[in-house]
Amino acid sequence: MCTAIYENKSRPLFGRTLDLEYSYGESVVVTPHRFPLRFLHEAENSAHLAIVGTAHIGDGYPLYYDAVNESGLAAAGLNFPDNAVYSPKREGFFNLASFELIPWLLSRCENLTDALRLLRRTNITPDAFSHDLPPTPLHWLIADRERAVTLEATSRGVQIYDNPVGVLTNNPPFDYHLTNLANFMSADSLPPKNTLCPSLQIKPYSRGMGGLGLPGDFSSTSRFVRAVFAKTHTAYAESESADIGRFFHIMDTVAQPRGCALTEEGAPICTVYTSCADLRSAEYYFTTYSCRQIRAVSLSELSLNTENLISYPMEQSENISYLCRMGD
Repeated sequence: MCTAIYENKSRPLFGRTLDLEYSYGESVVVTPHRFPLRFLHEAENSAHLAIVGTAHIGDGYPLYYDAVNESGLAAAGLNFPDNAVYSPKREGFFNLASFELIPWLLSRCENLTDALRLLRRTNITPDAFSHDLPPTPLHWLIADRERAVTLEATSRGVQIYDNPVGVLTNNPPFDYHLTNLANFMSADSLPPKNTLCPSLQIKPYSRGMGGLGLPGDFSSTSRFVRAVFAKTHTAYAESESADIGRFFHIMDTVAQPRGCALTEEGAPICTVYTSCADLRSAEYYFTTYSCRQIRAVSLSELSLNTENLISYPMEQSENISYLCRMGD
């Protein structure tokens, strides 16, 4: 249960929520230029673009949930159960396991045009990372500074969709989500007009009634609609820091408080972390469920000509600034 958003209102921003009932001990991970990226079916790449994003490091390998490279290409993998279909290795194709797709694309592609050139010849294989980490059914939002696409591997093969709304959630497939938007096409940030009975003096009794009908639950179809509405109607921010804050406010509309949604086993789901990447500067911002202070990692501030991963832990304690306390 996750939501990814790309938008380019004042500058290109890309981010996601990770909504789960547990954590893998993820951190913000920088893959520098000379870190040896190994792939099961493709050649090792040890001279490549630098990458920053959130990942679980397994056996020294960055398993990215979402990331951006130094050229401004970004990608996020979201859960896609029952619909994702991976195929055995195919001759004449680039064969990538699902956990390899993000580092493979971002290590070698500077923009979406480069990525699409490779993706049209890519096969997603069912290889597991390890016995304890079987293949995860995923689909992906991929974007550069100009536009976004959705990538899905289903029973119909690998499908690439232009993503004009810059939003991705989970099931059903992406084309259903676009069709479903028609059910909410009258939603607006302006007060509603009385088209029910124009001869009757009916007036809104509250602000915000133009959005009546927007779904408020945490299902993937509802989050998709809310995310499209929020990113379309949020007001322009004049400063860069305010723009980052605006993006996190958009993500707040789909964030999940712990316990409002439960798994079938009764485990509480929450938004483990929220990210935002500036695709112009390759700066990566994030918050966690227990620490809502926005923190950032900038590739431009790091020495990237190295072989070792750089990892930053995700603070899990709320940082509260007291203006006054008892006894002051």
